[in-house]
Amino acid sequence: MAEKSLLRPGSAKADKKSEFRDYEEWFVGTPDPWKEIIRLDHGTDRTFGSTVRSMVLNAEPAQRPAMEGKLLEALGHPEVTDVGRMFVCRMLALIGSGKSVPALSALLENTRAIDAARYALDVIDDPAVDDAYRAALGRMSGPAKAGLIGSIALRGDVKAVGALTAIKAANGEPEVVRTAATRALERLQAKS
Repeated sequence: MAEKSLLRPGSAKADKKSEFRDYEEWFVGTPDPWKEIIRLDHGTDRTFGSTVRSMVLNAEPAQRPAMEGKLLEALGHPEVTDVGRMFVCRMLALIGSGKSVPALSALLENTRAIDAARYALDVIDDPAVDDAYRAALGRMSGPAKAGLIGSIALRGDVKAVGALTAIKAANGEPEVVRTAATRALERLQAKS
């Protein structure tokens, strides 16, 4: 495959400095994929997302904390789209650590982001996740609460047994929530 010339049209005899300068201008003008992922949306160019995903998947362990920081910066950006937020949560599920727990836990209050936040939090090996899930139980209702209960069971948080027992017995809770609590308790008791 022939390489594309980095020279400007009509400058076939440009010297090496000019050729490098042209490349440098092109490179500096390329948007930062870590900043562009906040704009991801359905039907838009996903090149930047693909670039970030590839970098995350191929990261050495020593590179992950810096990448996690960039993802958290994108997650906290006020203009992040719902699709961008979901993408960032998926990447944090791959490399997230306890450092991500506060930002992801805050998303448990956002009905449009709760599932993406749980996706990332479920796999982070940090007791702060279990604490955040138990704290969020009292602030949720309906299917979101049932999903959270499922995450608690998945993580095997036996400290939640008391709260789940109360939810199971609460007649004011929807059937889907009480059923989720019942199943979670069965799973947690099987692990004990």
